[in-house]
Amino acid sequence: MRFRHMDRPWVVVAFSGWNDAGSAATQAATLIAEYSQAKTWRTIDGEEFHDFRQARPAITVRNDVEIVNWPRTTIRIGSWQGQQVVVVTGPEPSFRWRTYCFRLLRQLHKLNPAGLVVLGAMATDVAHTRQLPVMVSTSDPSLISTLGAEKLEYDGPTGIPFVLVTQARRFNFNALGLWVGVPQYACESPCPPAVQALLVRIEELTGIAVPQAGLDEDKRDWVEAIDEALSEHPELVEYVTSLETEQDAALPEGLTGDVLAVEFQSYLRHRTN
Repeated sequence: MRFRHMDRPWVVVAFSGWNDAGSAATQAATLIAEYSQAKTWRTIDGEEFHDFRQARPAITVRNDVEIVNWPRTTIRIGSWQGQQVVVVTGPEPSFRWRTYCFRLLRQLHKLNPAGLVVLGAMATDVAHTRQLPVMVSTSDPSLISTLGAEKLEYDGPTGIPFVLVTQARRFNFNALGLWVGVPQYACESPCPPAVQALLVRIEELTGIAVPQAGLDEDKRDWVEAIDEALSEHPELVEYVTSLETEQDAALPEGLTGDVLAVEFQSYLRHRTN
């Protein structure tokens, strides 16, 4: 694919908090970090950027020794089939977003990345029984159809993923946002199908393929649990049925041979893992 640059690392970024319905973005990034055996390269201390009443530090007590773990951004570097992988995770900063983005991009610039893929997850009107949509924020319209994704149309409050993408482009980074839609009636963590939807798109962009056998099983359990819960709420069943009808009606417009091929090839790659 023309989006892949095997000689330069791709950077995958995810923030916990408001931008992370079902923890889908941070879980997808964490799986990539684990699979690539990524190790910490740099950190950005949270003292300047976080309200510790919102992103509270955690304490660990072992053998009468107390250790405070402060919120921070972690930049990790790993390797996948000889390709360097960079994963950035941390809580969404509370303060000084422009300064924060500049500091993060300055660190990433040292790695000469092929580009940034900034992940997000939003609670929206989608059915849990259908493929969860992935929307793309990009300056390259051809990328939408190539990924079989949806163009993001949005007007309202924003989070750090949007800000980071726009700031990165100003610094001449190749940057895009991937946002997965999570059913608003089932947006608690975890949300395995949302994680899987993001990983499929990341793979298509970067070539980094994370085994998904465990996610397939988790997805089936997740759907069964929601179906069981809905059986006790007839009014919600009617709502979900209307969402299914709406999504099915819109399907032919975005369902192309290329999109089906991407989905099926991903399935074949991962079914034995």
